[in-house]
Amino acid sequence: MLSLLTRAGHCPCWAVSSGGEREEVPVYPDVPSEPCGTQVVLLAVPDSVIALVAGRIAEKWRESCEGIVFYHFSGLHASDLLEPLAWYGGETGSLHPLQSIVDASQAGEAIRDAFFTFEGSSRAGEVASDLVTSLGSHMLTIAREDKVLYHAAAVIASNYLVAIASQASELVKGMGLGMEHLVPLIRSTVNNLQARGESALTGPIQRGDWNTVEAHISSLRESFPDLLPSYLALGRYAARLASIAWPDVLGAGEKVLDRRALEMRLDRARSRGMKVVFTNGCFDILHEGHVSYLKEARAIGDVLVVGLNSDASVRRLKGPERPVNGEASRAAVLSGLEAVDYVCVFEEDTPYELIKALRPDVLVKGGDWDTDRIVGADIVASYGGEVRSLAFREGRSTTDIINRIRSEESS
Repeated sequence: MLSLLTRAGHCPCWAVSSGGEREEVPVYPDVPSEPCGTQVVLLAVPDSVIALVAGRIAEKWRESCEGIVFYHFSGLHASDLLEPLAWYGGETGSLHPLQSIVDASQAGEAIRDAFFTFEGSSRAGEVASDLVTSLGSHMLTIAREDKVLYHAAAVIASNYLVAIASQASELVKGMGLGMEHLVPLIRSTVNNLQARGESALTGPIQRGDWNTVEAHISSLRESFPDLLPSYLALGRYAARLASIAWPDVLGAGEKVLDRRALEMRLDRARSRGMKVVFTNGCFDILHEGHVSYLKEARAIGDVLVVGLNSDASVRRLKGPERPVNGEASRAAVLSGLEAVDYVCVFEEDTPYELIKALRPDVLVKGGDWDTDRIVGADIVASYGGEVRSLAFREGRSTTDIINRIRSEESS
C-alpha cells in the first residue's frame, strides 16, 4: 500500500517495520516518539495487534495526535479499535480494500477499479476518499455495526469461492480433469454474474430438474460424503434464488443402514480422510442428555455412527416392559438429529461384533463408563484407534423419565 500511494503522488514521511530499510522512506524499528510531520497514519498490521499499536501510538504522542488521520485496514473490525487515538483528537477510520490480493507485485492492477469500504469519522472519510480516488479506486461508506456481516460477505465471495472450486476439482480429478479445465467455466459464470446479477443462475435447480439433482446427491453420498453437506446447503439456497421449492425428500437420504451397507459407506469416508466416531445405546426416550452427548461425540470426528440396540436386545437388557418405543421409531428419531450421520441396529446384547465390522477411528461412551470397560475398546485399541469416555450428565436418564411418568399417572 505504501508503494502504491507513493506512486500515486503521496509523500511518505516514515514507516515502522522489522523488515529493514526501504529506499522510498525512513524506517523505524518502533513507533517514533513524535509524529514527525505526518498527517495520515496507516496501521497495516494484523487484526490481533491493531488495538495494541493504537494504544502505543496514543501513549507516545498524546495531544500530538490532534488533527492526524489514522486508519487500519481490517475488514472485520471497526474504527473503535483506534479509540485511544480519538481520545487525543485524532480522526479515525477503518479502510478495507474489497479485493483478493495474493501476489504483491500485482496489487496495483488489483486495486485499480476495485472498491474500498470506509467507516469512521467524517474528516477521516474525506481524506480516505482522496486517497482511494488517487489510486484509481472507488470508496463506499458503511456503518460501524455492519462491519462483521460485510466481512462475512467478502469471505463468502472470495475465500469460499476458492473452496467451492476446489470441491468441484476434487470430483473431476479421477477423470483426468483438473482446476484448469474448470476455470473457463468459473470465469464465464463471473462474467454473467457481473452482467446479469442473480439472473445468471442456470443449471438443473433453476430448471427444476430434480431427477438430475437426485442423481448428484446419490453419487456424492456414495463417493464423496464429505462434500454432500455443502452441495445440499448451496442447492437449497439456489432453489430459493430460483423461487422454486426444494423437495423435502431430496437430501434426506438413508441414515439407517444395515451393517454391510454401512461398512461400504465408512470405507469411502475414510478414503476421503474422514474420522469415524462410534457410540451405541438403546436411546429409548430421547432427551436433552442424549442430544448433548451425541453433539459432543460428533464434534470429535467427521462421521458419527450410532449403534442402536434392537427391540429384542433392549428387552433382554432392560426387562419385558422396554423399549417404550420400537427400534424403527428410535432409529427414525436418531436419524433426524443433525449430529448423527448413520444409525445401525444390532441384534446382539452388545455392539462388539458391529464394532469389529465397522472399525471406527474413535469409540465413545458416556462418562459413567471407564474406558477399559467400554465394550469394543480392545478391538479399537488393537489397530491404534482411540477410546473416549465423555462427561456424564447427572439427572438425565430414560429410566428417570419413565419413573416420573408412572408416578404422575398413579397420583
